[in-house]
Amino acid sequence: MVASSTNDEIQTTTNPEIPLFFPATVYFYLTFNSVSTIYQAYYHDDFTMAAFIVFVYFGYFLLMFCITKFQALPPQENSPRKDFLKSVIWVLITLILFGFAFEFSTFIHPVAAVFVFVLAISSSSFIFFLYFVYDGLRQQQQKQIPTSCYKLSSSNGKVSGNKIKEVVPGPDNV
Repeated sequence: MVASSTNDEIQTTTNPEIPLFFPATVYFYLTFNSVSTIYQAYYHDDFTMAAFIVFVYFGYFLLMFCITKFQALPPQENSPRKDFLKSVIWVLITLILFGFAFEFSTFIHPVAAVFVFVLAISSSSFIFFLYFVYDGLRQQQQKQIPTSCYKLSSSNGKVSGNKIKEVVPGPDNV
């Protein structure tokens, strides 16, 4: 189910392309694999792997909860709650990525392990850039009201609905 908000009204819609049983099947499969992996790790005295799987399992659900709450907020809103959710999302993704890199670096060649850590660093850096740097620049651009984007039909400078001939396409008008 996807929640889309318009003004103060929240509408709940379902995506007709995804059957309703599909998310339940995915969560059951994730839970079954997590429990079986934890059992295997415990049986082989690999407690770090068991702890990692528990962290990833609960971290995934917390991440999905935070992303859902973040997407429910209005895009133009700039609030401490939105900043907190962005921070939590970035930290959870970073911890999960570095957890996978750390756990699997013991099984692979050291050169491949370096590549996996570089991949985790670059992914975390990209998400940080997307949520904090790019979003901040986009919000600054939305605050500036461009006046040179409109062509007026008369030279007196007054704008009314019938005097706007053309809106020049640009990044400020999108």
